[in-house]
Amino acid sequence: MNGATAPALPRWRRGPAATAGLYLRFMRLAFLKMLAYRLRYYTGVVTYTIFVAGNYFLFTAVYASRPEGAEAARLGGLTLSQMIAYVIVSWVGRSFTFNNIDRTLSWQVSKGEIAVQLIKPLHVQTMMLSEALGEAAFRFLLFTLPILVVVIPLFGLAPPPHPALYGWTLLSFLLALVVNAQINFLVGCLAFHLKNVSGVVRAKMIMMEFLTGVLVPFTFFPDWVQVAVAWLPFQAVSYVPVMIYLGQRPGASLAGALLLQAAWALGLFVLGRWSWNRSVRHVTLQGG
Repeated sequence: MNGATAPALPRWRRGPAATAGLYLRFMRLAFLKMLAYRLRYYTGVVTYTIFVAGNYFLFTAVYASRPEGAEAARLGGLTLSQMIAYVIVSWVGRSFTFNNIDRTLSWQVSKGEIAVQLIKPLHVQTMMLSEALGEAAFRFLLFTLPILVVVIPLFGLAPPPHPALYGWTLLSFLLALVVNAQINFLVGCLAFHLKNVSGVVRAKMIMMEFLTGVLVPFTFFPDWVQVAVAWLPFQAVSYVPVMIYLGQRPGASLAGALLLQAAWALGLFVLGRWSWNRSVRHVTLQGG
């Protein structure tokens, strides 16, 4: 061939617009997939109503037992109407931010299906976040809003001190969704090392109920517990957006709370990318 070398093949690249379109399609597909199984979410409205009812009656009885009376009592700095709002917004927010990234990723690893994901020209972490956003859009329309339609007439929901807090609360829950998705992704990455993380996932779910503040506000606990929790990302999943709704983050503290959530969302995403890059080195597949 007279020493001639073959011409280099052009390197395939996908532009930013095409990349954004790709992950938007994953959001759309996740929404449509959830829509196909919407009946189970209608029954979930009943389940969440029971959760809210149990907490409503519990805290109503606790406040009524105070010597100063239920209406004058303050527990953890919250009045009874604020506590009822805390319970409702916490559980309603949970219905929006919940996802199963940890279970999905661990199942793919244990079944060997992660090999299919690894050969695709995309990043699994971003794909799963896109799917979580699509699932959240479905949940908001056909799960979260129906829950509100049921629980507000039953138990009442005090509005926030200022109408603008509705928008800030929604923004805060969107950041909470990203934080929760990245926590779940990190837990799912443990499957590369442990193979079976079902016990870890269950422990994480129980721990999250407590550390996110869904069950009990952090203001009910000693100062040292509040300080310890303040250094963890879990408060950004529920406690922060609920306190924003209640007007407990006025002025500069509102911006600080949102920046804290954004910092955790970005930090956990970077940590998840680092964990993924190290975890995929431990992939072992068997077949025949």
